[in-house]
Amino acid sequence: MNTLKIGRGRIELHEWSLAEAVINSLIKFGEERGVASIEEVEVTYGEIMELEVSIFETAFEQLSKGTPLEGTKLVLKEEKAKFKCNACGAEWDFETVERILSDEFSVVEEPHGTRESPLHFLPQLAPALLKCPSCGSRDFDLTSGKGMRISKVVVKT
Repeated sequence: MNTLKIGRGRIELHEWSLAEAVINSLIKFGEERGVASIEEVEVTYGEIMELEVSIFETAFEQLSKGTPLEGTKLVLKEEKAKFKCNACGAEWDFETVERILSDEFSVVEEPHGTRESPLHFLPQLAPALLKCPSCGSRDFDLTSGKGMRISKVVVKT
């Protein structure tokens, strides 16, 4: 059995860097279109990211200070992760993935109570860490619930 130790600081860096990327994209979007202000932004994130929503919200608020995004309403929507085996056609969800990872890895919790799977930091690891719960194949697709995208922007012109 493998042991994976997860530290709290790395989790915060993950959410802060994602918030910074969203802010930079929105600033560029606004500049390119001559937008007076962005009133609201909806960000959709994949369940596999295991986003710490409160940390992301804090990062967005803090990093947007002094920018055209200061005071912008942030709406976060989670897209559920779904997997499909290319060998047998079986489909499964992220709860199944978490059970598989718990069987394969011992994830150490920090004193803060933080417990994350390796996929939180590197969703690209899914093919290396997971297998189809029906046939054991590692040939599968993550059909939804990955990545992060800006799904809606409400502007004031």
